[in-house]
Amino acid sequence: MPKKANVAPSERPKFALSELRENSYQLFGVTSAAFDGATDGLHGKYTIEEVRGIIDTWLKKEVM
Repeated sequence: MPKKANVAPSERPKFALSELRENSYQLFGVTSAAFDGATDGLHGKYTIEEVRGIIDTWLKKEVM
C-alpha cells in the first residue's frame, strides 16, 4: 500500500462542493442525497478531509 504524503492542512487542495458531490460515493462512501443533506447550507471550497468530517458528524446526529 502506498504511503500518503504528509501535507500540511493549509496545503491540501480545496474543491468545489459540486466536484466532491460528483464523487461522493468514491470519496466518502455516501450517496449524493446523503452528501446533499450533510452539506446543506455550505458554500465555497473544502478539502476532502474537511468534508469527510462534516459528513461523519452529520451521520452521527440523532434522528428526531
